[in-house]
Amino acid sequence: MKHSRMKKLLIPTLALTLVMTTGTTAFAQNGRDHKDDDRNNNARQIFDKRPQAAIKFDFKDIKGKEFEWALSYIMSLVSRRIFDGYPDGTFKPQETVTRIEAITAAVRLMGLRDQAESDAEKATKLNFNDAASVPSWAVGYVAVALENDLFAESDTNVNPNQPADRLWATTLLVKALKLQDEAEANMNARLPFSDSSSVPAGSVGYVKVAVDKGLVNGFEDNTFRPKQLVTRAQIAALLDRAGNQLPGSIDGLVTGTVVAPVSGNVLTVRTNGQNINLTLNPDVFIYRNGAKVSPSALQIGDVLKIRSNDNSIIYIEVSQPNGGNPTTPTQAVGVKTGMVTSAITGNTLTLLSNGQTISLPLNSNVLYFRNGAQTTAAGLQVGDIVSTRSYNYGISYVEVTQSVGTVGTPTNFASTITGTMTYPISDNTLLLTTSTELQGVSLNSNTIVYKNGAFTTLSALQVGDILTTYAYNHTAAVIEVTKSVSPVTTTGEMTGTISGQINNNLITLTSGGQSYSLQLHANTSIYSDGVQTTSGVLLPGQVIKVHYYNGVVLHAEILQRADGTSVTQPTIAQLTGTIISATNNLIVLVSGNQAQAINLNDKAFIYRSGTQVSGSALQPGDIVKIRSYNNSAIYAEVTQLTNGNTQNFSVSGTFNSVTFTNQGKIATITINQTGSNGSNVTTTYNVSSSVSITGNMSNLVSNHAITLQGTGALITSINIQ
Repeated sequence: MKHSRMKKLLIPTLALTLVMTTGTTAFAQNGRDHKDDDRNNNARQIFDKRPQAAIKFDFKDIKGKEFEWALSYIMSLVSRRIFDGYPDGTFKPQETVTRIEAITAAVRLMGLRDQAESDAEKATKLNFNDAASVPSWAVGYVAVALENDLFAESDTNVNPNQPADRLWATTLLVKALKLQDEAEANMNARLPFSDSSSVPAGSVGYVKVAVDKGLVNGFEDNTFRPKQLVTRAQIAALLDRAGNQLPGSIDGLVTGTVVAPVSGNVLTVRTNGQNINLTLNPDVFIYRNGAKVSPSALQIGDVLKIRSNDNSIIYIEVSQPNGGNPTTPTQAVGVKTGMVTSAITGNTLTLLSNGQTISLPLNSNVLYFRNGAQTTAAGLQVGDIVSTRSYNYGISYVEVTQSVGTVGTPTNFASTITGTMTYPISDNTLLLTTSTELQGVSLNSNTIVYKNGAFTTLSALQVGDILTTYAYNHTAAVIEVTKSVSPVTTTGEMTGTISGQINNNLITLTSGGQSYSLQLHANTSIYSDGVQTTSGVLLPGQVIKVHYYNGVVLHAEILQRADGTSVTQPTIAQLTGTIISATNNLIVLVSGNQAQAINLNDKAFIYRSGTQVSGSALQPGDIVKIRSYNNSAIYAEVTQLTNGNTQNFSVSGTFNSVTFTNQGKIATITINQTGSNGSNVTTTYNVSSSVSITGNMSNLVSNHAITLQGTGALITSINIQ
């Protein structure tokens, strides 16, 4: 296995060497010698001249402080065409990343995008069991990933739409760095995490290498959480850290020092002993001192990392402001303690810790506490002993554990409580069930909430979440969700016990020992004692069966009251058939060669091509799955779009009326049928121009028995009884 890996490594390594060589010559204008540039006062331009699509940096959903920690990672990858946003102008940083998205990004990170998008790779016939589920655009990426050992030898499926968890993503990036041999050599290493036993033995080496290389870290509670799903923002950080360790990471990257302020959209920098003028793209992204800035914020002496696209500069990162110390301070990970050595400047806290001076980056949402009260950055004093807590590699919590000039044991104003969120937040109080009791925790007006790897708001907390709160003076300063209640994002049904009050149309169910959170639709129908009602009847302790579509509950029936007594159930039926005709009140379909008229409930949910539609949007030939309560359809889903309906059917009823064409032939025939709820319904059918009629035409009068036979959506035979 090791020999085959080394053999495969030769090709990408050679490719990277060629790319690096090509990229270097591309920096010289028209291929001229540097001496020519020295003789010419017109500064040459440095550009990546490869044809590339327009790059967009203005994502409307990463502008707040919530994702400032990931901003540089995301924009760096975007500038390198490794990670993209969505057509609607969003990046969706909190969405979980799918395996195919991660594989695609890893292949691009390795410098193999062009190969993966080549016609030859896209034509690959994949041998995976689920090859048909791989999107056509991604086939080349899967093929290249396979050729470069990003899959395990035992993998039989790609699982392209499966969310990526931390362990899987970590393993993928270690493989992308070609560190499998190093990982295999570390399989018996001891991991430093408290939950290291949850890391499979065959993956220990990959986690060890990733930690040693600075790709991943543990959480503040010293856990690794291998099964926690990875968001797009989080994998951007992983990708960027990994990418900086690849040989090709400097491709298209120029470093230089600012020698003059930006003027007329032109930046002058000195690189390789020369002054050059660089044209800035109107949408250039500039990152300085932990924030996005305008070109005018660049200062003489700033050391820059620069990337270009389509003959203009698109990305600038100030690696050393004013030529001073690098902007990347000591990583703030977990809990760090030390003595404050200087006043906070430039968003950095400097401490003397374990005999070393360390500089820690501060998030913008930092809370400071000193002598039993909340304070500001200016309230800290040199000599204070502090304990800090970090999230996403930036400090968010600073607590003075002993003020400068004091001696003895200081008063402890801090406390930690871990428990399960039992009820929705009320009266600014969070109720947690701990191992021993129900405990209330007051909330700070600026309480920091950290969930699923990102900062969020109190409204994101859900009943069933397991939380750890860090309180100061009995008021929660930080709430960390250590285990989220499981969201339901698929389609199906579930039986469970309501475990808390409904809040913001969210219902939490306990099923099989696991908590699940589902969203109630505004028109969700609940059936209690056989009668259709609303979600207002739902109470904690009730056992219910819910039917959901993409995580949204459409209808449900209460099976058992909170006191354990049973509840009368409605008449429930399920039917699959082919649509003949449909209105907003009635569906006529063929099931078992028999046409049936199905009444639609006024709150019926109908889905076609994944979109909620009205009944009239159903097309003849559509195959639908219908669920009805008390003989009224409450749900219909098109499982197969019409593809030329040729199904034969028959239907009986009594004659109502006919219409004729201009040629005097029957165009439509309307009959009276019995609907699914037992009521009389009037249904109109289209009639074939070559229809055959049997029986006495004089009996074709109102309410006379009649049988129709048809094919597809047309009546081909009328039998008058």
